[in-house]
Amino acid sequence: MTNRIVVGIDGSTGARSALLWAADECRVRQRTLLVVHAPDSTDAVLVASSGEPAIRALDQLGERLLNEHAAAASARQPGVPVTTLLSHAAAADALVDLSADTDLLVVGTHGRGGNLTSILGSVSHRAAAHAHCPVAVVPEQLALRGGTLAPRIVVGVSATVSGRHALEFALDEARRRGASLVAVRAWGEPDAALVDELDPAAVDRWKHRAGDQLRGDLAPLAALYPDVAIERTVVAAEPADALLAAGKNAVLVVVGCHHSDDRWSTRLGAVPAAILHRSACPVVVVGQRHQAPVANGHGVLIAEFT
Repeated sequence: MTNRIVVGIDGSTGARSALLWAADECRVRQRTLLVVHAPDSTDAVLVASSGEPAIRALDQLGERLLNEHAAAASARQPGVPVTTLLSHAAAADALVDLSADTDLLVVGTHGRGGNLTSILGSVSHRAAAHAHCPVAVVPEQLALRGGTLAPRIVVGVSATVSGRHALEFALDEARRRGASLVAVRAWGEPDAALVDELDPAAVDRWKHRAGDQLRGDLAPLAALYPDVAIERTVVAAEPADALLAAGKNAVLVVVGCHHSDDRWSTRLGAVPAAILHRSACPVVVVGQRHQAPVANGHGVLIAEFT
């Protein structure tokens, strides 16, 4: 893992919000910031098929955007080292490639096209679906809310591998920020007919078992973060609805996601997709990791997100 955070910018308001959030996160994590601009799919085709004058014009525009955004990041967090990168690859491909050597990838929710059918935008969606590191998706409206958010981080707890890694990320982030952690286990909206057949005592037993399972899932990792206050929440609701409700006054929502092996797929799963499209605060999507077979120089196995 490196000591940098990467943020993709395209001149949109959403990208500007992502940039400022990334600069703040660099301060929290004591990381450097790499600001990246790459052409969208239309521009990428133009770069590939046009002559030198068109390429120079695009490069000049990209460099101007990078310089402006680097200056804004430095003004936001003067102590954070900032570098820039102009790529000629398609934007999503450039960000996914860079994520292989990055702590955290940050993207905004709106691209320049303002496609109303996709709140995320194709670049942000593909990056979240395929990045090799956790991806923070920052809402365009974040700058309006500023520092009024309470220091709470919400994480969805599940028995999946990606769910465990999401919990690890959330606990570490809470420790770094001095925030409390709200761990949510949603056990699904019970079928109405089933509820009618259960007496109150049976429902209580159901909730109690879910609570025991949540405590069991949290215990091994929570012991490593004794200074993080953890609120355990068991909710009879759809997971996405439960996380969104818990995250209304949070600084961050963290959710696990099993990435597709299909490089063209943008499927994130029902829960991450719903949260990304509806959350008012930044969402970090943490993919499933697999251990590489070769240890690094310190004898620690290298982990890769997929």
